[in-house]
Amino acid sequence: MSTHQPFTITDVRVFDGHRIADATHLRVADGRIDALGGAAIARAGDALVDGRGGTLLPGLVDAHVHLLPGCTQLAAAFGVTTLIDQFSKPEVIDPEVAAITASARGEGPVRADLRTSSIGATAPNGHPTMAYSPFPYVTGPAEARPFVESRMAEGATHIKVIYDDGSGAMLDIPSLDGATIEALVQAAHRHGLPVVAHASTASGAVTVARCGVDVLAHAPFDRMSDGEIRDVAGIGVSMIATLGVIDGFPGPDGVMPLLAQRELAARLTPRWRRVLVAQSTRWTPPEPPDGAAARYNTAALMESGVRVLAGTDAPNPGLVFGAGLHRELQHLVRAGLRPTEALTAATAGPAEVFGLADRGRLDVGSRADLVLVDGDATTNIEATQSLRHTWVRGRLAAPEAYTGSETEREGIAWLRESTAKISAAIRDMRPDFPTPEDVTRDDGQVLGRLVPTSGGWRATTTFGAPLGDVVSREEALDTLHTRGLSCLAEPWWVLTFDEAEWREAELVEVRPGRVRLRWTDRMVDQDPSGQWLDLDDIELIRERPVA
Repeated sequence: MSTHQPFTITDVRVFDGHRIADATHLRVADGRIDALGGAAIARAGDALVDGRGGTLLPGLVDAHVHLLPGCTQLAAAFGVTTLIDQFSKPEVIDPEVAAITASARGEGPVRADLRTSSIGATAPNGHPTMAYSPFPYVTGPAEARPFVESRMAEGATHIKVIYDDGSGAMLDIPSLDGATIEALVQAAHRHGLPVVAHASTASGAVTVARCGVDVLAHAPFDRMSDGEIRDVAGIGVSMIATLGVIDGFPGPDGVMPLLAQRELAARLTPRWRRVLVAQSTRWTPPEPPDGAAARYNTAALMESGVRVLAGTDAPNPGLVFGAGLHRELQHLVRAGLRPTEALTAATAGPAEVFGLADRGRLDVGSRADLVLVDGDATTNIEATQSLRHTWVRGRLAAPEAYTGSETEREGIAWLRESTAKISAAIRDMRPDFPTPEDVTRDDGQVLGRLVPTSGGWRATTTFGAPLGDVVSREEALDTLHTRGLSCLAEPWWVLTFDEAEWREAELVEVRPGRVRLRWTDRMVDQDPSGQWLDLDDIELIRERPVA
């Protein structure tokens, strides 16, 4: 299909952002919805897209993300056509905005659109300093106006404020006070900008609502009382539920929830699947949160009149841009929303709350941000995972353009660096908090790593390959001293992400992030000294994989 050729989607169920529309066809021209109705709206020369058996949705909106390089391209691969960023720094925002602008001109791959708060307002050393420092803080009401104006100069379309003393994560950190939040709200509203507030507790949600914020960034993690629900609902705020934060913890089988969803997992790139597998083996509490309180709060607040929006909080553990929003829709339905209400929470709802008048609904004149899925998503929310096509401004997204790209590599590298920064900060604040440890011999030679998990410790090579089961710390340490170096001289099985079969190889040299290997199959034409491969491009295991 030509980028500029008008097209008509035929014989399809149409969800317009609020309800099933009285239409079976939708026509797109010049990046906008030109007509809705029956077969008569198609014109000569239109490309025809068969929608039989499917549901046509407005492009999905994720109302709570934090950016990483390339995330707008990744999101579009999963039907998310607008990201609403809730705290990122200009050095990440600006390249994404430039890429979106080029994409809108038809240059480069299709990308989701973006709205941002830029840097959020928090107290000195407050949340989320460990992830984003250095950045400007707010020390009191007098700094509210210049802070808001500085964010507007960075392109902010809304303002984010943080009210969190860390108690929900067993930390003790500084937080903004009520007077400062009120001043920030007044300064933002003076310029017509909505204010989103991070507050993780029920009492915190009441406090920020009373300060005049427009949107809660999360459903509180502890159960709200009837009085707290009345207080918040009576003030008239909206709420981004982010129920899927519990997807950051592996299930009883040790598999991350996103990887347990067959269609979503198949659509993930090999590198992102590897990220999720690695996250499944990190240390987590013996009893991870089940999200029951947040689900209760979501349902109770919605029944009391609070508008609920869908957002993921990607790229927190277990949450991948685009893919995670489909899981979030399931969590909303599990909390008690009807499938159509969940769909509205990811389309018309956030568009209306954040002033995006040209999207979120399938109306004549709106942007042609569209998602076509198999099945009836208005009765079975899991049907949103069965993606056929996504269009942004009428341009068809090509998910394969992201797989293996330098954009993908850059995003995952950024996430790795950010995770390491957060882990180091937690270790400084909580020396007793278990984190991975490098193990060296007396001569400084690195033997490998000790990696904490919820069930014990695992010995791994320097490049992350496990050297045994989860055991006690002493046993894992002994494994590294006995096998940490010798195992490198043994044969390894390698899967490159552009091949379908595992091959046996010898490791010639190992460096951080890279290995030089030589295939053991002597019939392979290769350099005698081997070849360098980035660890992001391969999987390495000790035992021959079972077919």
